[in-house]
Amino acid sequence: MKQKQLKRSVYHKPLVITIFLLGSVLLAQNNFAQAPSIQTTVDKNNILIGEQFHYKVSTSMPDNTYRLSWFNMPDTLGHFQVVRENKIDSSYLNGNLNFSQDITITSFDSGRQVIPPLVLNMETLQGDSSFNLLTDSIPIQVSFSPMDSVQTFHDIKSIIEVKKEWAWWWWAILVVALILLFFWIRFLIKFFKKKNAPDLFKSKLSPYDEAMQSLNDLEKEQLLQQNEVKAYHTRLTDIFKRYISRKTKTYKMHLTSDEMLMDLDEYNLGKEKLTAFANCLRMSSAVKFAKYIPANYESEKCLQEIKDTITEINNKLNTKTESAV
Repeated sequence: MKQKQLKRSVYHKPLVITIFLLGSVLLAQNNFAQAPSIQTTVDKNNILIGEQFHYKVSTSMPDNTYRLSWFNMPDTLGHFQVVRENKIDSSYLNGNLNFSQDITITSFDSGRQVIPPLVLNMETLQGDSSFNLLTDSIPIQVSFSPMDSVQTFHDIKSIIEVKKEWAWWWWAILVVALILLFFWIRFLIKFFKKKNAPDLFKSKLSPYDEAMQSLNDLEKEQLLQQNEVKAYHTRLTDIFKRYISRKTKTYKMHLTSDEMLMDLDEYNLGKEKLTAFANCLRMSSAVKFAKYIPANYESEKCLQEIKDTITEINNKLNTKTESAV
C-alpha cells in the first residue's frame, strides 16, 4: 500500500512542477504585455543647417490601466528649435491605447547635436504608484551645404547703390496732384483777374447805350486810318465782352473767341448772323495774335456786325424779360 502511494506521488510531482512552470511563464508574459512602451523616431539623422525634419514620439499601453501625462514641448530642445507641433493622435487596437505626436524641428548649430530625452508620466488607475517614461536621446549630424568645387570664385565686390523705384500708386497720386494743382492755379488766375478788373457794373448808362456810344466813339477815332489795326480790333472785342458782362451781370472779359461763340448759343441768333459774327471774332484774333492786316472795309464791316449783334441780343433779352414779367 505504501509503495502504491509512493509511486503515485512520484508520478504526480513532474505534472505539478510542469503546471507551475507553465503558469509562471503565462503570468510573466501577461505582466510583460501589460507594461506601457514608448518609441522615438526621426526621419533624418543628417541635415543641413536650417533644414527641417520630423521627430515622432509614440506610446502604447493597456486600456483602463494607466493614466498618461504627455510632455509639454518647449520652444527649444538643446540645440534644436521647434518649428511646428502637430496634434496628439490616439487610436485603439487589440485592447491597447496608442498615442503619437509628430513634431517638426530644425537646427542652426553645426556638428553632432543630440535631441535630449523628454519625460512622460504614467500613473496606475488602481493604486497610487507612478513612474516616468523617457524618450530616446537621438544624435543628429548638422552640416553646411557642400561647396561646389566646379564653380569659380569671384572677388568681393564693392557696395552697389540700389535705385529706389516708386510704386505705381505713387505715380497715380502724383498725376492726380498735378491735375488738381493745374485747376487750382487756373482758378486763382481767373479769380485775381476778376478781382483786379475794373468795376464793369457801375455806369450811368445802360449796357446797350454804353456799347453803342463806345462803338460810335471808336468809329470817330479813325484808328484804321492811323494804321492802329490791332488796337481797333482789340477795342471791338472788349466792347462786346463788356456789354455781355453788364447785360448778364457775369464777368466775361476773360473769354476767348471760341468761348464767346459757345456762349452765344443761348441767345438763339440766326445762323447767318452767328456765322458773320464768328468771322469777325476770328479776324480780330488773327490781327491780335498773327499780325494779320485786313482791308479797312473788312474791319469797318466787323464794327457794324458787332453793333448789329449787340442790338439783336439786347432785343431778345428785353423781350424775354418782359414776357417773364
